[in-house]
Amino acid sequence: MLTAKQMLIMATGILALAACKKNDTENTQAIQALPVAAIKVTPQTIPLSFEYPARAVGSKEVQVRARVGGILQKRNYIEGSKVQAGDVLFEIDPAQFEVALSKAKAQLAQSKAQLQSAKQDWSRISKLYSQKVVSEKSKDDAKASLDSAEAAVQMAQAQVDEAELNLSYTKVTAPVAGLTSMETQSEGSLISATGSDSLLTNITQTDPIYVMFSTSEGEIASLMTMGSKGLIRAEEGDCVSEFDESGNRKKCREIKAKVKFSSGDVYSEAGDINFINPMVDEKTGTLQLRAVFPNPKDKIKPGQFVRLVMEGIVRLNALVVPQEAIMQGANSSFVYIVNDKGVAQAVNVITGLSTQDGGWIIDSGLKSGDVVITSNLMKVRPGMQVKANISGEQATTAGVVE
Repeated sequence: MLTAKQMLIMATGILALAACKKNDTENTQAIQALPVAAIKVTPQTIPLSFEYPARAVGSKEVQVRARVGGILQKRNYIEGSKVQAGDVLFEIDPAQFEVALSKAKAQLAQSKAQLQSAKQDWSRISKLYSQKVVSEKSKDDAKASLDSAEAAVQMAQAQVDEAELNLSYTKVTAPVAGLTSMETQSEGSLISATGSDSLLTNITQTDPIYVMFSTSEGEIASLMTMGSKGLIRAEEGDCVSEFDESGNRKKCREIKAKVKFSSGDVYSEAGDINFINPMVDEKTGTLQLRAVFPNPKDKIKPGQFVRLVMEGIVRLNALVVPQEAIMQGANSSFVYIVNDKGVAQAVNVITGLSTQDGGWIIDSGLKSGDVVITSNLMKVRPGMQVKANISGEQATTAGVVE
């Protein structure tokens, strides 16, 4: 028979053994919890950036054509150089036009002389008619001669004006400032004022310069929808030339464009989106847009392929997750979140726009405060116990300690 002392020792041993088993079970559970990195999503204002392939074109592309025919005598510019509006680019032999002008002036002088004679006849005959010396027909004839002489003077003056205009056309000037192309007709050539022979060169205006790009119909529709819901707006910045009553610059909301070259360098001048085509291209399903940039030093060349970066739009109350946190399921995208019991849970999400640092804005599926798993995703399964570390904070198997 066991003594009281022996029974006490036995009971103590049993309790110690049970405590050891409990500790072993807890340790096993802790070991089974998968360590993962996670983030806690909170609403924030995110600047958006959109980048598109684009091509630069001149803001004006003008064909310089001869307006009168003749022998091309001289070219006054260097091909490919920049010219100013009004510069004389070509000279056409003016001899025949000078002769035509002289003839027109002589005809004008003759018509004026005839007009003077008609005026004198009319003055004399009208007096005689009042004295009933001549017939009414004589009066009518004198008046008709006067009117005809006046019309002849007007016609002769128009011929002089035309001859002067044609003579001025022998000096072919630049209609706009810009870069010239190669000449299409060389000196000594006989050119005409019609057809292909009238083309002498082309001028492309490069300051300002246009950058043309296209975006999908769906992206524009998405932006318009978000705008109507108040989820996006233009960023605020200081107005360049507008001031309030206190003399401080007013706040403006403007969407700005930037040009990125193939080298990765960004053009120093910002541009403006100044045109959106109201019609969708039925072949490509895209809308064409145009940005305009100051280009005083011709850093952007017409025909150059660049990247157009559109900035100045912010997304309000955005929930952002890293791109690597988004998994693709059979029917939709999903992320793993950690619930308050430290268990992984798959949640379907709808992704929206991407951020400048490579994250994705979640349009639907998450709420503020959700903890999203960002690592060990290939090992995570729904219902699995996880040990989440959020932004370097202490890990726990029962949710996230903040």
